[in-house]
Amino acid sequence: MDGLRLHLALSSTLLVLVVGFLVMLSPQFTELRTGLGLPVHLPSGRYNHSVGAAEIISKSGGEVYLGRLTFIYHSVFALLIYATMIPLIARKELGRELMNLLAVGSIMTVVGGLAYSYAQHFHLGHGLFVTGLTAIFLAGLMVILKMRPKNLLESNIRLTGVLMLAGSIIGGYLGSSFMEGRSEFIKALIEARFNPDLAEENSLWRALTAHEHSMLLLALTLVFLIAVGLLRAEERGLSRAALHLIWFGQLVAAVASFAVWPFGKVAHVIITPAALILLVGTTLLSLEAGGDSLKWGLVTGNVIMWLSVTIPGALVAMSLRKPLFFNPPFRDPAWDWAELAYNVGHWHILLGMWGITVLLVYLSWPVDLFGTSKVAKLGGWFSLLGFGSAAISVNLYMLGNPPGPYSPNPYGNMWLTYLVEPSLVVMSLGIFISYVCLMGSLKEGLLWPSSELGMGNEEGTTGPSSHSQ
Repeated sequence: MDGLRLHLALSSTLLVLVVGFLVMLSPQFTELRTGLGLPVHLPSGRYNHSVGAAEIISKSGGEVYLGRLTFIYHSVFALLIYATMIPLIARKELGRELMNLLAVGSIMTVVGGLAYSYAQHFHLGHGLFVTGLTAIFLAGLMVILKMRPKNLLESNIRLTGVLMLAGSIIGGYLGSSFMEGRSEFIKALIEARFNPDLAEENSLWRALTAHEHSMLLLALTLVFLIAVGLLRAEERGLSRAALHLIWFGQLVAAVASFAVWPFGKVAHVIITPAALILLVGTTLLSLEAGGDSLKWGLVTGNVIMWLSVTIPGALVAMSLRKPLFFNPPFRDPAWDWAELAYNVGHWHILLGMWGITVLLVYLSWPVDLFGTSKVAKLGGWFSLLGFGSAAISVNLYMLGNPPGPYSPNPYGNMWLTYLVEPSLVVMSLGIFISYVCLMGSLKEGLLWPSSELGMGNEEGTTGPSSHSQ
């Protein structure tokens, strides 16, 4: 198997294995997990077996739980970055050694993070985790230094990379400062799960908020731009205007996210409209791009973002202080569990959208499996539409339950039972089908020759796509 096929197979397989492992740790799979020899109960887990529901934070103390979340999210993020960068590095011919560095960094991050989280704080695992993240940062820096943008799309990609490196530095500061302000930071993290306003005075919590907002916003921008690079999209007229909107929107949104660290929640006033400008730009660009399944996959993805993130987010934002759409207002203690569910769901929707976009890219490049395999097309659309249905309907779970005296959020809620969980089953089936098709194509060696993987140097265009070849 050549290097490119190895990286495509490795990144896909690692994502399936790690996400699958994390899903198996959820309460719904307790019996199956026990049968496989996995832990029945996790230390400081939020799930309360006596009432069959999740608490806002574990009553036995949330430090272990919150630490575990940090390692889990960074592990998944590292794998998605690795998978996202493969098409860019290959098509821009930036060097196979960068793929290798990303692969090594991602594996070290995942192995170290999961070992530290689930093997009784295996401290060598923590060292592997930090070293892996450092390797990923170095690979990103080398990509930025080696890129020579030839059009506005590529300039946007490089800007995204520069901003992500800046966001990574904030994360590095946060990690290196953790021991000095440990107790107050953990207290702020726990208080923020009930009411984020309670954590505003803690500078490390504000740095965490800045890091989280900027990195996920920019990661979604990056994977979208790389996906558009596979399509026919001439940089003129509305397409060029959309690229300028994306450039401006991501720059302002990222800088405003960074500003949360020194200035606090006032910066959110800027993040929201800037992110809206960014989403308008991505929606217009997806509509203007040429192509077939991937193009309409990106269009559908943007629609899902409007319906599952932007519109619900606007309703919540306008109802934080006064009962405009929610009575009592959303920040009222009666909404504590729902607000936590909303915040957690918000991040999961964004992370899920990133993963589904990577899946659509892999089904479109280097081989257009969408266009050559009806089974692969079915898998891709099952994945996207199943995810979209879950992302939209989970808002009904997060926002559609009337507030009242505190009770743990129930797993038997009707929205979960009849809408969200069936949608996730459809999505999982689509991912399984897509993975089998992708591995089959890699095994058969159905890849374009490396000489045909360049992004193209034609003036005013994002480059030829695999659809048009």
